[in-house]
Amino acid sequence: MAGLSDEELGALRRLAPMEGLPEAALASLLDAVERLAVPPGRVLFRRGEREDALLFLLSGAVDLADAQYSVKPIQAGTAEAAFPLDEASPHRFAAVATAPCVLAKISRDALDLALTWGQAGETVVSELSEAREGAGDWMAGLLASPVFSMVAPAQLQALFAAFEPVSFRADEAVIREGDAGDYFYVVQQGTCIVTRAGVPDALATLKAGDTFGEDALISGAARNATITMVTDGVLRRLDKDAFRGLVEEPVLSRVQASDLESFRSLGLRVTIVDVRSEAEHAHDPFPQSVCIPLRTLRERMAELPREGTLLTVCDGGRRSRLAAFLLIGAGYDVRVLERNEDRPRERRLEESKAP
Repeated sequence: MAGLSDEELGALRRLAPMEGLPEAALASLLDAVERLAVPPGRVLFRRGEREDALLFLLSGAVDLADAQYSVKPIQAGTAEAAFPLDEASPHRFAAVATAPCVLAKISRDALDLALTWGQAGETVVSELSEAREGAGDWMAGLLASPVFSMVAPAQLQALFAAFEPVSFRADEAVIREGDAGDYFYVVQQGTCIVTRAGVPDALATLKAGDTFGEDALISGAARNATITMVTDGVLRRLDKDAFRGLVEEPVLSRVQASDLESFRSLGLRVTIVDVRSEAEHAHDPFPQSVCIPLRTLRERMAELPREGTLLTVCDGGRRSRLAAFLLIGAGYDVRVLERNEDRPRERRLEESKAP
């Protein structure tokens, strides 16, 4: 976190996406927050620009201008400022600061991950918060790893439980180049170096939260490098069978939002379930959907029809994947509906009003 004042931190906590977010999930998100202080007249973004991050107004005022140059003023502390400034990508509006402003810049992925942790209940968050000092880094690193980006969040508890802690001494080899792959590793404590035969210098240094060993498990090839401890340390390892069962096997089917009409044309009964918070749904409704927030899904599951197919949807994908996994476990036919972010927000609003 880049130096938010107590007042700014309070404003951040009051934003709609942060509502009800547990402290452990909020703490993980704060590490990804970039504080931006901008003067009046500064252009924050232009129409048509694509962004991997969202901007939240913590203090000051901003004007949003659409393609017809209609201006919508946004003042910090108001209901409109509780949401990102034009979350669409590409942007539908241009944004200009009209007063000295402080903004929080948060990557979409980091926000999606924090919301999933928080709204999934206490399963993963409690495990992170109850872990002893130093253990949280390996879990956070695992969750951020591209290798695990497709793992259904509901499987994370089983995934963490399958990891075995192993201690190593300084100068001890963890894996050797040319050996068969048997484990995937996450560094919990300590430092390692990566070396390869014929290369004089270390290829990389690995620290807490870093992962290695997946290449050989996925490809079946021999290890392509040697990993050696520089210090005493503790690693977490996942064996080949658990890796394949928890990571490689596909769990969820996906439907693109752009293909939704084709899906319906097959004559199938489709119910779209928006698992974002009620505030997010009201702010930017998905067409013809019902809103059952992820945190209440278990209690309200009976409201959903057993006939036909459920399509879960959110922003970012993690919450909808988790919701789909929970619903599949309860016997529903479920797909994950991936939003078409290129579709104009104005069109989505028009469609949501259609009968």
